[in-house]
Amino acid sequence: MIRPLLFVALTALSPWSAIAQLELPVRLVLNGTEDTDRQVLGLADPVQLDAAVNVEAARSQVLTTTTTTGTDILVGELQPGPTTLVPGMLLTIIPQAANSAGASLDLGGTGAYPLVKWGEVAVDSADLPVGVPSRVIFDGSRYQVLNWNARPCPAGTIAGSALYCIDAEPRGTDTYYNAVNTCTARGGRLCTFGEWSSACRRNPVFLPTVVAYEWLEDAANNPNDAKVMGQGYNGPEIMQGIACEYGNSHAPLNLNLIRCCYNR
Repeated sequence: MIRPLLFVALTALSPWSAIAQLELPVRLVLNGTEDTDRQVLGLADPVQLDAAVNVEAARSQVLTTTTTTGTDILVGELQPGPTTLVPGMLLTIIPQAANSAGASLDLGGTGAYPLVKWGEVAVDSADLPVGVPSRVIFDGSRYQVLNWNARPCPAGTIAGSALYCIDAEPRGTDTYYNAVNTCTARGGRLCTFGEWSSACRRNPVFLPTVVAYEWLEDAANNPNDAKVMGQGYNGPEIMQGIACEYGNSHAPLNLNLIRCCYNR
């Protein structure tokens, strides 16, 4: 509800005035009994950085969405355009042409910054689908593409799922502690029980590479031992063999095969 003093000030404006601006020393509280008395209606789309944002502009994301032109440097414009780029800015770009390898993005003349995927890898050619919205976030020195695109598995590994890769075959034998260090040095880690058993069951080329016990990162519900998989007993007939479901627990200083997992 507009208080009487403010109402007088509003009605005192010249009838031919097209634009008016009020400066209030206190908050303007809309506390009327009707819904329409507690709303600010009729706001146009913002065209200046300090303008208020109406519901339609927020819903349509016009403030953070732009089409881009170009292939080496993708050029886009926002309305209103930012004066500076702030780390954490989240944008949606809609490329009008297939991007080149190592492309960058220039937003309203603020400078061309590299477009990268997976946090550090430059985009490859046509990584950004033409006419399809791609989400990017500015981290202070580059635009990180957020669209899901699974990282290819490194050489010598196979895909366990869209989330991880696993060594195609064991990489040596050592103690549990050294196995942990070995996988870390390779940019990976020992596999969880779920990762190892899932890869073993889903990929037919996996089981033939299992020849003996392999270390896992699990503690095997044992205060002293570590989990191993691949070899063991089937249970009912007490027959030893190799299978995706077989496993055991071993002292960490035992020597077993090492197979690492890697985040994609």
